[in-house]
Order: sequence, then C-alpha cells, then structure tokens
Amino acid sequence: MFIVDDLLLRTLGLSLPGFDMIWMLEQVQKFAYKELYNPETIKNQIKETRLLYEFGEMAREEYERKNSELMDKLRLALKAEEMNLSSRTEILG
Repeated sequence: MFIVDDLLLRTLGLSLPGFDMIWMLEQVQKFAYKELYNPETIKNQIKETRLLYEFGEMAREEYERKNSELMDKLRLALKAEEMNLSSRTEILG
C-alpha cells in the first residue's frame, strides 16, 4: 500500500517526510553500485591478495581462484564505469 502511495506522490512531485520509500531505495541502490563497481577498491583487493600469496599466508590454488574472481569483478567494474551507470540512474530517477 505504501509503495502505491509513494508512486502516486512521486508522479505528482510531492514528497512526505518519512514516506518517500522509493527515494530511500534508490539511494541504497546507488551506494551499492558505487561500492560494488569501484575499480580502485577492487585493484586494492587484488594487491592485497597478491601480498598474502607472496608472504605465504595463502595457498596457490586459493590465490588463483581469488585472483580470477577479482579480475572478473574488475572487468565488470570498468565496463560499468565506461557505461557511466551512476549518471544513467540519476537521469531515470
């Protein structure tokens, strides 16, 4: 019921304090995208994984698996940055 109210109020350009659930969900989504698709954070995780492997605190198989996952994640992050997802969601919002 609140979602319908939010949609109706949003289309009219009205916002009631505490009831703008859609805005709050959009902000959470925007923050999650920034955290998930931040290339610098992923690059730091790759460096950290490499250091753990070099200091012998991580097995080779675990390092290769983790590094492969992080490289895939970095490719996705760079593609998302290239597509400029944050500005696209702001235009639609």
